[in-house]
Order: sequence, then structure tokens, then C-alpha cells
Amino acid sequence: MNLNGWLYQNGYMALKPGVTESRDWFEDVDWSRTRAYTMGLNGLYLNVKGRERYGIVEPGTAEEALKDELRTKLNGLVDPSSGTVGITGVFDCDAVYAGPYVDNAPDLLVGYGDGFRASWDSVTGRVTSVIFEDNIKAWSGDHCIDPRLVPGVLFSNQKITDEKTAIVDVAPTILKLFGLRQPNHMDGKAWTLATNPTK
Repeated sequence: MNLNGWLYQNGYMALKPGVTESRDWFEDVDWSRTRAYTMGLNGLYLNVKGRERYGIVEPGTAEEALKDELRTKLNGLVDPSSGTVGITGVFDCDAVYAGPYVDNAPDLLVGYGDGFRASWDSVTGRVTSVIFEDNIKAWSGDHCIDPRLVPGVLFSNQKITDEKTAIVDVAPTILKLFGLRQPNHMDGKAWTLATNPTK
């Protein structure tokens, strides 16, 4: 899915006069009329005034209203050719992330449905006229779909005795194994490993 194409066709992104598709890295984007854009795998960013170089979205109430509007319109977006839901969730990063680096996060995270992902063009900041297209490149798997669809699998050569484990526990566990202190701002907790790995 080319999310930038959807943003352009729905009036959230603008291109320079006479241009209907952009080249890589937003080369043909008119930032003075662009309210939202995507780059990378799942991140959707607002063009917020004072944060982005050419920001136009007022921070605060207007910013939150735009996030809500985008979440409403994108949640459940259907691929018209297959009738399949392409986006099964849009998550507000203010509710997902915490800590000293939260300002580096996108404004919204897009959870793509089973069999969907960000298009190769969208990842590099291109705007195309096609929103849904088949991926014909070699592709063995992905990690940018709705996290509720793929909770993850962990293989370990030692028994983990904790009841509930999460991916945020990996880094604290590694730090503990190396005898290093976990920084206060880091999420997660080190796993408790069985002392006798054969049991």
C-alpha cells in the first residue's frame, strides 16, 4: 500500500503544480499545503508547525483532531480489488510510547492487515497514483503489520520462568546477562532464567 498516494488523493498531502506523482524523498511535495506524510515502514507523521521545517498543522487541538480524523479514515481501509481490509489498526504514538526519546516517534503507527505492507515507493517518500499494488519483489517476511496479528515467537536455549514475556524485555535481559545496569528510562524487565537449563 502506498500510504502517501492515499494521503495525496484524500487531500492530506499536496504536490507542486503540474505534478501528479513525486520522485524519491518527497522531491515534488508542496510542504506549504501538506498536513501529513509517511516514510519508512509504519510511521505516519503530521506536518506540525514548529517541529517540521515547513510545518502547517497547529500543535495542540488541531494536531489531535487531525490524528483522530486520520485514524478514523484509515482504520479498516479496504483494498477495492480484493475486498480485503488493508489497514486493521492505526495507533496514536502518544498512547503507545513513553520515555526520553518519544519525540523521535511518528505521530501515528499504521498496522497493516494480513498480506499487506507499506509499498516500496511509500518507504522512500514517493507519491504514486496507485494506492494498492501487488508486491512482485522477492520477499520472505515482514515486521510492519498490525502487531496484534503477529505477537511474536521466541526461541531460547534456557527456560524462562516468567509468566508473561514481551519484546521490550529482550534488551534488559541482555544487559543483565552482561552484568550491566538497566537505564531508568528503558521499558521492560530482565527475564528470570532457570538456574538449571535441563529442567
